[in-house]
Amino acid sequence: MSQFLSNNRKTLLATLGILLVYFFAFHNLTRYPAPWFDEGSHLHVPKTLVQYGEYADISSDGFRYYGPTIGVGPTVMLPIAAAFKLFGIGLFQARVVMALYLLAACYIFFKLAEHLSGRAVAWIALALILSSRSVLFLEYGRQLLGEVPGFFFLALALYLWFAKWNENDAKRLVTIGLFFGLAMITKYQYLLFLAPTLILSWGLDIFYYKTSSHKNFLIPGIVAAGSFGIWQVFTLMYLGPATMTENLALLRASAEGAAFNFNLAQLAANVGALSSRAVYLEALLPALIYAFFVSAPRTREGQKFSVLFLMIALNLVWFIVASIGWIRYAFLGLTLSSIFIARFFHSLTEGFNFNWSGGFFRSLFEVKNAARFALTLWLVTIIATPLAKTVSEIAFPGPNNAQLMADYLNANVPQSAIIETWEPEIGFLTNHKYHYPQNELLAVAVNQVYYGGEPVRDRYSFVETENPDYILVGEFSKWTLIYPVEYVFENYQWVQTFGDYDLYQRIEK
Repeated sequence: MSQFLSNNRKTLLATLGILLVYFFAFHNLTRYPAPWFDEGSHLHVPKTLVQYGEYADISSDGFRYYGPTIGVGPTVMLPIAAAFKLFGIGLFQARVVMALYLLAACYIFFKLAEHLSGRAVAWIALALILSSRSVLFLEYGRQLLGEVPGFFFLALALYLWFAKWNENDAKRLVTIGLFFGLAMITKYQYLLFLAPTLILSWGLDIFYYKTSSHKNFLIPGIVAAGSFGIWQVFTLMYLGPATMTENLALLRASAEGAAFNFNLAQLAANVGALSSRAVYLEALLPALIYAFFVSAPRTREGQKFSVLFLMIALNLVWFIVASIGWIRYAFLGLTLSSIFIARFFHSLTEGFNFNWSGGFFRSLFEVKNAARFALTLWLVTIIATPLAKTVSEIAFPGPNNAQLMADYLNANVPQSAIIETWEPEIGFLTNHKYHYPQNELLAVAVNQVYYGGEPVRDRYSFVETENPDYILVGEFSKWTLIYPVEYVFENYQWVQTFGDYDLYQRIEK
């Protein structure tokens, strides 16, 4: 048996690798994670593009050229639209595209970490992001969201930049800047951290590191800004000035409620979120302190680490001071932090090197070995505990309630009926006529739920004035309380329930 394993080691490792890739990226792809509000709204855009030739969201009252169209960039929407055109419209087709982005992001992140700290650290860092229940790399990467594709472009730019630090020619620097720009276009939130990181890194080089040239920062920065600006001009020309004004107003309103929320009570909660056990089992803070000292030497390697450290710091400080506290908003900082966490453990244990010359039990209680063993056990726990939960969720997902409700609607509700809902994932899964609340009400709903603001239902009267044929109430509708319960129960009768989805039909009077 040992001879067989020795002779076929490479084949067995390759087979194991393929099985792991399949399991984490493709197994139960349409059931884990369950489709939900954000993904559903984004899925409307490529579906509408294929069905109607419009880059927009759609409701029964017409096209909506804002909201999901600025939530995730064309770098994601257009490949999914192409998949729909070639293979038909479906959740599986969309998520296959996302799974490919996920695999590409994992590979580039590994190469980036390997370049900075070696292969062992790269494997540990990759395991950290794939297992973490705060990063949720696998969960976000398997659905139509912008975090992972945006991170792919960002990590690719960083890897190309760092690989030939200060030796990149103009053509390569333009390419790097283009990838930075694509990262910002894919996920607008990345603009908040990437732009100041490039500016601050340039300033640090001038006054502190002095290891690089001006063009090493200026060309990528200018190209990145230009790429993002060109996309904004294109949307202005394509959607029309009036609609672009609505886009900007919606983005500003959403940012005020969730992304630029200066609230002292929220600040304490945000600090607590980052220091919780869910965030790398409280290894984040010591690793960031370590990262500061790793970035301090006035060398090219130190300067590379400083770029990452600045980006992490900007993201996490913003998360604490100005965000609503959704851990998803710390995605970029927590993902990049994994490199420093992996390096932190690898450095303190000297590459997990133990001296067993005195025998296992005697050596185990030697101070140096005991400390290294404790650190190794801490790291294993950080990775293994959340990974076990994720593996369980992928292998045994819950009931596919969204698809069950979609199948029921297809079988029992006429295509001509108007269905009122704030569950856009159902609207993607069937071709019925849906009416959705306006996108600008999202900011109102967030303010209501988190800060006791004006009830969102006071701003929305479609159900009472238009009397839609059906009302579909799901998790998001119940979270926001947008549909008056008394009115629904008085004028509609319950028809069917699957999980959190409740369908009601209007009572004819």
